[in-house]
Amino acid sequence: MRFSTCQFTNPGGRQPNEDSVESFNIENRYAWIAADGLGGHISGEVASAEAVSSLKKSFYTAGKIDQSFVEKTFQNMNAGILELKGPLTTAVCAFSDGKTLWYGNNGDSRLYFIRDKKIMHHTNDHSLAYVDYLCGNNTYDEIALHPAQNRLFHSLGTDVGFSGEFYAPVTLQKGDAFLLVTDGFWELISTEEIIRTLNISRKSDEWMGTMLDIVESRLKPTSDNYSAVCVMVEED
Repeated sequence: MRFSTCQFTNPGGRQPNEDSVESFNIENRYAWIAADGLGGHISGEVASAEAVSSLKKSFYTAGKIDQSFVEKTFQNMNAGILELKGPLTTAVCAFSDGKTLWYGNNGDSRLYFIRDKKIMHHTNDHSLAYVDYLCGNNTYDEIALHPAQNRLFHSLGTDVGFSGEFYAPVTLQKGDAFLLVTDGFWELISTEEIIRTLNISRKSDEWMGTMLDIVESRLKPTSDNYSAVCVMVEED
């Protein structure tokens, strides 16, 4: 499989931009990351940039991509940010060898995996609002409106013992798509709108553009940084 990838980040109504997004590929190995430095903590942008730098180092020195590699990469990111002694960040990362997708996250940056016009898998938020959703007190899309939406109990740089949550690998098919987003992005677009914009897009830049039309129509002067990496799976 090959991938059509588009990435975007914008500070919104807040400076500095504490989000970092990036994608990497070498030979038949691929990696994508979206990280969101925590507002209210010193130098969130330093933490999110460190997450990207650490992933890049792990990726380019890896012999192969597998579940063990993914978990070790998150451990390395967490260790690097702990050494900064202060800045914190969320992160969602995906990796592929062109056949299989592995992914994980820490915090409330999300991955949505879409197949046959449905979100088949998504990451879990490590937030009090998500716990409320799991208890049945609100719907998935209502998490964005929850008063405790930004109250996290995990992020990179806070815990030596927890580096991330990891999910079952997915065997990729032509037509699959996945989206990595920070909370400033997913708060402003519904899951139905993510699917609908994908269905009318032929390439990842078109998908990004139609999503941004929706997201940016809902921005406020104080809106958070908003970032995304969208990927569409194509045959070689």
